[in-house]
Amino acid sequence: MKEVKLDAIDRKILEILQAEGRIANNELANRIGLTTTPTLERVRRLEREGVIEGYKAKINKPAVEKGLTVFATVVLSVHQLNSLEEFTTAVQSIPEILACYNTTGEGDFLLHIVVKDTEEYERLLRTKLTTLPDVLRLQTSIVLSTIKEESNIPVR
Repeated sequence: MKEVKLDAIDRKILEILQAEGRIANNELANRIGLTTTPTLERVRRLEREGVIEGYKAKINKPAVEKGLTVFATVVLSVHQLNSLEEFTTAVQSIPEILACYNTTGEGDFLLHIVVKDTEEYERLLRTKLTTLPDVLRLQTSIVLSTIKEESNIPVR
């Protein structure tokens, strides 16, 4: 994606929408000091240019029986392009994996996983994670408590 030039008003819009994605356009306009039409045009431009990728609800994980967060570091045995593609395709088919990051350092990938409890993670580990293509080693870190968890990107 190409870099998009953002002015102070665009950044303020992004800041507000990250915190309050369901804000009415007239309220957004009042908060940024524009009328509704130019505000809506700016939001639509930010969407069209890919700066705003979508709108989502933040779900309370324990309320939907996904109270355990796990990070798994994966080391692959092979680093050829076709093996990497097989691994990433397989990861995308596992709904419990919220994010998969290709990393530097000790591991090749870092998986962000949510499950109900340790028993569910053990089943996932045995039936899916250890069967991912070319996995040499998998190291699990279970989150004991969450100190900070933000999804808002600093835009100012």
